[in-house]
Amino acid sequence: MHSIRRIFSVGTAALVLGAGLVAGSSGAAQAAASDCTQGRAGFTDIPDSLSGRGVAGAGALVVDFPTNVPYAVASYAMQTGNVGGREMGWGVLSTSASLWGPGASGQVWMDVTNDNKRSWIQCGPFYVSSAGARITTPAYPTSSSASRAFRVCAMAAIPVRDTGITCTPWW
Repeated sequence: MHSIRRIFSVGTAALVLGAGLVAGSSGAAQAAASDCTQGRAGFTDIPDSLSGRGVAGAGALVVDFPTNVPYAVASYAMQTGNVGGREMGWGVLSTSASLWGPGASGQVWMDVTNDNKRSWIQCGPFYVSSAGARITTPAYPTSSSASRAFRVCAMAAIPVRDTGITCTPWW
């Protein structure tokens, strides 16, 4: 009986350790908005009102209250355009003006890779908690190099649940 317990314990420990190694090798470290604002890491601050052309798709975030009634609705997208004379990409999150309940929050960030997605820089997250709001990530220069790619990720939440993280495809 002790050997079965020991095998089970060793197996469980190996699974937990393995899961930690897989989770820890995601390619991006924990990040903060301050890592990429004010010109850090090659990013350029832009106004939240800046609009460009949509690339790589977009997504909608809907958080239902436990009764399946939409409580928080937001959209996110990746955009590109001219910023200070350079072609750049950035992320944007917009919250619904009518479906945004008290306590709701949204966050958006942009991942940039320069080594064909083996690792990436995370810019953000940037948070918003008001209805009808729009927030952008700082912008990063685009490139004709196949090794540079961007994606935008977002999440919306209310005090009792969230949408989980969703991202655009790499572009």
